[in-house]
Amino acid sequence: MSILTNTHRMPPTTIALPRRALLCTLLAALAPAALAQTQTQPLPYLVTEMAQLPEFGRGGDAVRIYGTVDAGAMYSTTDKASGRWQMQSGGGYTSKLGFYASEDLKAGLKAEIKLEAGFNADTGVQQANALFNRESWIGLRSATWGTVRLGNQINAMLPLYIDPFVLVSTNSVYTWVGGGAVQGARGVGANTDLGPGAGTIPVRVPKSITYATPRFKGLSAQGIYATNPLGASEPKPGVRGGTLAWNAGPVYLAASLTQSWSSPVVVASGLPAQSVRTDMPAVGAIFDNGRLVLSTSYVRIKPRLAQGGEAELSSLGVILPHGRLIYRGSAVFRDTKGARDGAGRVIESSALGLMLGVDYKLSRRTGLYARAGSVRNFGASTIILNGVALPFQPGSTAPQTGIETRTASLGMLHHF
Repeated sequence: MSILTNTHRMPPTTIALPRRALLCTLLAALAPAALAQTQTQPLPYLVTEMAQLPEFGRGGDAVRIYGTVDAGAMYSTTDKASGRWQMQSGGGYTSKLGFYASEDLKAGLKAEIKLEAGFNADTGVQQANALFNRESWIGLRSATWGTVRLGNQINAMLPLYIDPFVLVSTNSVYTWVGGGAVQGARGVGANTDLGPGAGTIPVRVPKSITYATPRFKGLSAQGIYATNPLGASEPKPGVRGGTLAWNAGPVYLAASLTQSWSSPVVVASGLPAQSVRTDMPAVGAIFDNGRLVLSTSYVRIKPRLAQGGEAELSSLGVILPHGRLIYRGSAVFRDTKGARDGAGRVIESSALGLMLGVDYKLSRRTGLYARAGSVRNFGASTIILNGVALPFQPGSTAPQTGIETRTASLGMLHHF
């Protein structure tokens, strides 16, 4: 999640996650357990979802074109402000167009590439300046030796389904509360109340190399290292980190550590600009027996600043498949210590995000969905939801504190 700069929409390069792309780590851990189940037992729900990933096709040489178109309408309202309707894109899945190709090199080795571009279905506009703004990587995959990939790719982090709403840029409180989307006098930024240069977990990491181990007795690991995307000599890394996971039957456990470096910022008057490192350890768990999916996570965000604050994130989630219907719910709580307002004063702040949803599958590839959620700010917190700006303080561009935002959405999507 990179720094936010727009009051009305989180940039898709932050945490508008592809529901298909981010599931790679979890699929590698869950699939062997799923195949071992008898025909009378349901496959884990997440395995059935991830089996559609293009990079997990069982063929040798392959070229696949895939994508999603998702559009709908959202009604939003905040305390002390009137409500409004607006069109939205990606309320269930991120709208995207992708290309995946692989070649069987024999002896269990496969070469593969992936290019994926996100766009807004309500306008047709690209989600970022880069053409393939979501993924662009090349790699080698071996069942014996593991997988190596280079390019712009998904971070080594907790799996996507830690959030039942798959971290889309609309209708996910994990995206907005967990991403620390703080509104200030100059707009919206990620975790700006924790100090200058504070970061958040980057979902996509350009200029990176990853290595994922084969799965051994339920254990698997993945590491990532990315050079400074700014091309500057200091700091040399942009992102580094890794994930350790364990799976047995319906239980999946994971722990991760991500360290990110900001572009140079002035952290105190009279000091030269410097890069700030943010440490983000996390743990998560998923239970999936095919009839019920439960998830939970804990994340700590700590910028390495002398007078910086820190945030703690706790989440709970549930997915309940029932025939053509899929019910979802999530709660994310953000609490801070040593956070500061725009004037540099230490403040007490926390926020609670809640989201409920239901999907109806018209077919395997086409569906309808409904979402209803809210973010309640406590103390001096100014977290936003779905890009809806908080009302200003009288005679100022600073947002009012303690405001609750509520949204409701209806949409339709189609995968191809």
